[in-house]
Amino acid sequence: MIFGSVAEMVTDGQAYPPAVHTKFSPDGNPLRYPGNTTVCHIPAESPVLLGLWDVYNTIASHPTLSERFRLLPPDSWHMTVFDGVREEEAEPGMWPEGLEKLPLGECTRNFSKTVKSLGLSLMAEGLAPPYKMRVNGFQLGQFGMALDIVGATDEEEKRMRRLRDRLADAFGFRAPNHLTYRFHVSIAYLIRWLDGEDQAELEKAVAGWLSKMGKDLELGAVEFCTFDNMMSFPRLFYLGETAKDKALC
Repeated sequence: MIFGSVAEMVTDGQAYPPAVHTKFSPDGNPLRYPGNTTVCHIPAESPVLLGLWDVYNTIASHPTLSERFRLLPPDSWHMTVFDGVREEEAEPGMWPEGLEKLPLGECTRNFSKTVKSLGLSLMAEGLAPPYKMRVNGFQLGQFGMALDIVGATDEEEKRMRRLRDRLADAFGFRAPNHLTYRFHVSIAYLIRWLDGEDQAELEKAVAGWLSKMGKDLELGAVEFCTFDNMMSFPRLFYLGETAKDKALC
């Protein structure tokens, strides 16, 4: 299944796609775009990795698509559970009300306390890992390309939505797209608009990827992370992790 379309990757009159001059330079170098987030990194043993590597290698080796997309490093592949805040997006609805002017570092420290507290109650609330997800297709659009992820069952999807609600409570805000948010694994950002030949090449590639992509995706504990750009999401802690757990690592 495809959400969005390759056709959306063609210029809408703008010189560059939206990720350019915000997250990446025109030549694909990462720009400073700091923030915090909650994610589940893709486990090293996940069957989905073979499909992700197929996508990665196909684009990386393609003579023109490799110049149209900025691939993300494989060790950064993750499913976002709940977006935190980004320094560049402090408009209403995207930060806790009244705290839009708070420095990002202070905001991250505040979130750490409330998110840690939530983590200790996940088991009692029926929201502890593992999280059983399923690859549902691809998301395509002006932003680039991502895997579309859903709960493996209707009940698991509902459980993940409850987890997002509880994280929203811990962060103190719900973004405008909170109810319509689609889980995803970002693969590449679009840094140049596609032309007609590129569109045909990508459509052919997507059809092949869909037929070979592993479907089952089991994820472990949610991680509270910070980031300076879109290339790396260093973990501060796992939700539910205690001081004793950290000492045993």
